[in-house]
Amino acid sequence: MRCNRSCGIDTQEEAVMAGKKKMLFSLCAALLILTAALVFLLHSKEKEEKPEASGGTCMLTDFEAEEINRISIENKEGNYSIAKDGKEWVLTGYEDYKIEKDSLETAVRNLLSISADIIFEEPFDRKVYGLEEPEAKVNIRGSFGETTLYLGSFNEGTSSWYVCKEGQDGLFSIGKGIGDWMVYSPFVYFDTTLIPPIEPQTERMTERLTGIVVERPDLEEPLRIAVSEEPAQAYISSYELTSPVHVKTSLKAMNEEIGSLLGFSADSVKGWYQETEAAAYGMDRPAMVMTVSHDGVTDTFTIGAAAGEGTDRYMICSNSKLLYTIAEDKLVFLHASADDLFFELALLPDINKVQQVSLKLGEDEFLFLLTRQGKGQDGEELTVTVNGQEVDASDFRSFYSFLLEVDIEKINTDVHEGNPVMRIDYIYQDGTGDTVEAYPLEDARRMGVVVNGEPEFEGRIAYLDKVRTELIHLLTGEEIDTNW
Repeated sequence: MRCNRSCGIDTQEEAVMAGKKKMLFSLCAALLILTAALVFLLHSKEKEEKPEASGGTCMLTDFEAEEINRISIENKEGNYSIAKDGKEWVLTGYEDYKIEKDSLETAVRNLLSISADIIFEEPFDRKVYGLEEPEAKVNIRGSFGETTLYLGSFNEGTSSWYVCKEGQDGLFSIGKGIGDWMVYSPFVYFDTTLIPPIEPQTERMTERLTGIVVERPDLEEPLRIAVSEEPAQAYISSYELTSPVHVKTSLKAMNEEIGSLLGFSADSVKGWYQETEAAAYGMDRPAMVMTVSHDGVTDTFTIGAAAGEGTDRYMICSNSKLLYTIAEDKLVFLHASADDLFFELALLPDINKVQQVSLKLGEDEFLFLLTRQGKGQDGEELTVTVNGQEVDASDFRSFYSFLLEVDIEKINTDVHEGNPVMRIDYIYQDGTGDTVEAYPLEDARRMGVVVNGEPEFEGRIAYLDKVRTELIHLLTGEEIDTNW
């Protein structure tokens, strides 16, 4: 009896379990059916709401320049128009400023012929594509009437702009290079040339550029550069430093630093400059103020703070109300010192004009007398005596060229005490003269160089030993070695 009762209970439990499994299976099946139905409904709704991509291309604008009167652009940078003035395009409202005509013509050419990819040919959600509040509006007017385009958001993935056309359904995309013309500031068309370049075939640099003054917080005295009053000579700079020392500039400085100002230009125009914004651009504490006298006018360029994280700086010019940016590598005087600009020869007396040279080395004195006779095929015949002893004229020329190369490494305008360890007096045929003196400095390896009574330079005192050595070679008829 117990066995039969137990078996009956087991049979009932199995039946209950089977029923539960069947119910669970039915519920799962129903859930799958409901899920599939929901997905289908959502997909159907999406297809109803989203217009179908069309593909293909079309011309949003296709005009000839002769048909156009005006192109008006509105964007976050401002509102401006490019209009026809005779055969030229002008940026209206900015007639007092020099405009880059090529840039205007390029803008017109790009905006009058816009090929676009068709995305949708039906109405679409303007907000999704940035066209509810467009980045730019471009209105083109001409003999045909007018056409208006709206620029939406930029698609980084395709490097293109979304755009739509007034009066026409559909969404289009245009290349970055075309769309960018719609978002540019009017200042992108401004000519950034601040000093016109030189025409080397017809213009003289010294007539175009007559003076430069550079002021910086790190300079005790301004750098002042002026056209030299001396007659122009081949291989000699036509400019001289007048502060902090009066000396010729080097040819390199004339050709590179000074010469670079002819054609001086900014990199971009950021907008209008207001005096109240001086601190924001570093104009209240400028890195440099450079005054340039050129072409009969004087312009002052004030260099301010860094513009962003790069090497560009903000700049303003006294003859303009604009705020510019300029790369530091264009600012050749931003870090230059007098040591970078001076001519490395204390004097350059023309041997053909020298009558005598007096050289004193310590307690030893030497008098060089130069006499010339006739004018043969090779010019005047030069005779040279040193303290009455005749020396080879060719050897003397070599020694003379070395004598001019007084070792000079930097500017030093300190007054020197004591007696000079070297003195050279050049007496010219017209009775005038020049003097170069060398004084020992606290550093025994250095000497101060004084020109015509004015302390100007500093160099290595070892030069004097070399002068004495080559003087002995001259007196003994040995070869002069000017290398050291």
